[in-house]
Amino acid sequence: MYAIDTNIFVYAHNVSSPLLQKAKGFLEHIVANVNGTEKTVIVIPLQVWAEFVNVCTRQNIGKPLSIPEAIKVVRKYTELLRIPVIYPKPTQLKTFLSLLETTTTRKKVFDVALAATLKDNNIEGLYTVNVDDFKDFPFLQVENPLA
Repeated sequence: MYAIDTNIFVYAHNVSSPLLQKAKGFLEHIVANVNGTEKTVIVIPLQVWAEFVNVCTRQNIGKPLSIPEAIKVVRKYTELLRIPVIYPKPTQLKTFLSLLETTTTRKKVFDVALAATLKDNNIEGLYTVNVDDFKDFPFLQVENPLA
């Protein structure tokens, strides 16, 4: 089972992104095969959707989305396409702190929080452009589908 990181959605829904076509193509392929013949099941952590709305609506990115447009994107994937959302478990804080002990920079706090959610939900894979940000988590198979 794989999760998709925020950056893939940001690139796929930001028309000024140089990775727009690659990201859109990847998501279209994944959506077409969700729970299908390719035995990869996809989930999206709640944190990813919160980060997506935050990043895609910033005025400092080229052609930001409005809040209603960002909501529409999230609803498309979660309601229309029915890609499951995973949530933090009651063990999240313990897992988060344990994983945080393995890092030396505060810059990784949100990556550690995402990794904790994935670990607690038994998700073994992550699609992200930022592969190096997750290399310290041996329980995750991390792939850059846009490379």
